[in-house]
Amino acid sequence: MNFSSIEITWLVHATENGDRIVKNLVELFLLSKDSIESYDLKGHFGNPILFHRARLTGDEADKFVYSLFSSLSDTNKKVLNLELSKYLDEHGALYIRIDKQSLCEGKVGMSEVDTIRIRLKPRSGLKPHKKLEYYRRLLS
Repeated sequence: MNFSSIEITWLVHATENGDRIVKNLVELFLLSKDSIESYDLKGHFGNPILFHRARLTGDEADKFVYSLFSSLSDTNKKVLNLELSKYLDEHGALYIRIDKQSLCEGKVGMSEVDTIRIRLKPRSGLKPHKKLEYYRRLLS
């Protein structure tokens, strides 16, 4: 199955090294820096926050998926496989959150806190159970 799009989003607070996050995303997942958009935001108390988004399509999306799944630990793959339906939306898009701090150390691990959100949107036309089967094959 090919993916129609991948969306990667994350926030960078003033105390974080945003350049390091971008550098590691580019290196670990072969992203193009040109695919990353950045927006200035303000927090509740006026603190600066940068919102980043990368959108990938076509071959770039498929290469990213391969890099992501090959970078996950066996433990993360098992957890994802056991609870796969928890990470899917009604259209079969898979949502994975990876730890931002681990990424700064050059590691890829799933987390629920201080994360980089990744949405993998498969091409349409496959029935939901076929999408589940495909994701399970990727995780094995």
